[in-house]
Amino acid sequence: MATPLLRLALAGASLLLSTAAHAVPDVYPTPGMEAPVSSFVATSSGQVVAYYTGAIGGLTNLVGLRLNGVDGPVGLSNQASAYGDSLVLGNVSAGDTLVFFIAIDGGTERYYSDPSLNTDAFNHAWAAAYAGDADVPAGTNIAFEDLAGGGDRNYFDHSFVYQITAVPEPASWALLLGGAAALAARRRSR
Repeated sequence: MATPLLRLALAGASLLLSTAAHAVPDVYPTPGMEAPVSSFVATSSGQVVAYYTGAIGGLTNLVGLRLNGVDGPVGLSNQASAYGDSLVLGNVSAGDTLVFFIAIDGGTERYYSDPSLNTDAFNHAWAAAYAGDADVPAGTNIAFEDLAGGGDRNYFDHSFVYQITAVPEPASWALLLGGAAALAARRRSR
């Protein structure tokens, strides 16, 4: 039978472990002020994956990535996504400039992480490093403001962490598939 002190220690450890598993990224520290401009450059080649981290604005926002002047697919609705849901935004090469955006109400009105692309010339994106947790890997957290002119400037209308993951080379895929085929053949022969 556990002593009261041991039960208290186990309860405290359980609480610490449960909160560490889902550590939401920091929120914008100076609401009401326009965020400093951040630029994003791919440090490696691979897939850009976005992981939803929260925030709900009054409008429905979808996140996307502009590469080489072309807007890519959108997804991860701030009204319907769960913490940790992910979306592949596209493939990049090391050195590519990444411009993230939100599509307002799924339409053509968009706000970019590059203010020069926004009709109001306002910086709609705030970025900070994120250490990661059990559901969202370490990466860069980007939070958007979804109203013209910056709205309330709290950068809490749509938030996600992005990470670049390596895309396996064709030879690696061939080796992996060959190994799986060999295992399947071995099981059939038994």
